[in-house]
Amino acid sequence: MPQINLSHTTPINPPSATPPLTAPQLWAGLQRKIRFAQEFVPVIESCTVLSEEPASSSSAFGSSGTVVTREVIFKKGLAPKPQAKEVVTSYWPSWVEFEQEDGSVIRNIISEGGEGELYMTYAFQFDVQGEEGSKALEEEVGRLKKMAKTAVESSITAIRDMVKDGRITV
Repeated sequence: MPQINLSHTTPINPPSATPPLTAPQLWAGLQRKIRFAQEFVPVIESCTVLSEEPASSSSAFGSSGTVVTREVIFKKGLAPKPQAKEVVTSYWPSWVEFEQEDGSVIRNIISEGGEGELYMTYAFQFDVQGEEGSKALEEEVGRLKKMAKTAVESSITAIRDMVKDGRITV
């Protein structure tokens, strides 16, 4: 079974963006995304947290956060499958990892450039049906690249809107 690995990075605070977002606001947004995925990802209809526990590992910065098991339901016809069960692990202050039952892994990464500018990268690892090198697989890669770009940009927009309306107050 072929594996598709791809990522997309977007700057958080281009000159036209207001208000500018901080790393703590981005982290708060990613934590909210774990529990309310439908507010961030247009193809998700609902998100139910099945369990939540402290992460077993820690870093020099403190606890990694939480491990959440959740189920997301996708809008009909807009995703490759109707639902997904995911284990979501937070690695404060840098990334959140979403691992699906089928082995797919998605990472939402907050990073900083050399001048202190913030970026968000979504990295995807998908096991897909199809034959290596086939036209169908090439088309799927193209579709997933567009989806990755949309996912990053819609998440940044959602976080910015939540800062504006007070749902994120960090």
